[in-house]
Amino acid sequence: MLNTKGKILSAACDIYLEQGSKGMSMRKVASKAGVTPTAIYRHYESKEALHHQVLIDGFRTFGSYLYPAIAGTTPLDKLNQAADAFFRFATEQARYYELLFLTMDSTNEIQVDKTLQKEAMATYEFIINSVRSCMDAGIFKKDNPEEVAMLLLSTCNGFFGLYVSKKFEGSIEEMKQKYDRTYQRILRGLAA
Repeated sequence: MLNTKGKILSAACDIYLEQGSKGMSMRKVASKAGVTPTAIYRHYESKEALHHQVLIDGFRTFGSYLYPAIAGTTPLDKLNQAADAFFRFATEQARYYELLFLTMDSTNEIQVDKTLQKEAMATYEFIINSVRSCMDAGIFKKDNPEEVAMLLLSTCNGFFGLYVSKKFEGSIEEMKQKYDRTYQRILRGLAA
């Protein structure tokens, strides 16, 4: 059972996804969360603060999936674990995935808010560093680590964008198999 703050964040996330940042109001969030508008102001000083908290929570949740990959035994194992984590995040935290990777409203906010930029860049830097480690270990051909990380993220994001937009159907297991095959094709092209 969610506490009041959790209910508010969940309701804000839903409304943000349905109507964008401009369609989100404290009254709508309060109504959806089953609290009074005044209750929201006990936790968040403004609508903008609530927007930012929804995004920050999304990035932190993404990081909680991604960062355990640090425990991988080799650079490639770490990257593979990160790819698996991306899959789990996108399927288990679909609302946050959509909010962080598919909505333009969040992109605009991230560009202007330093705290959001820091949260967004932490996960991106993790992928870049994992790719760089694979290159340094001779697993991948030498290339621009940032551009290769962008290729991997674009592929993973595009895959889930197709899934979210109902371009293909199937069980989670079938989707995971397609995802793994797609990811492995990319890795074969990067191999040294």
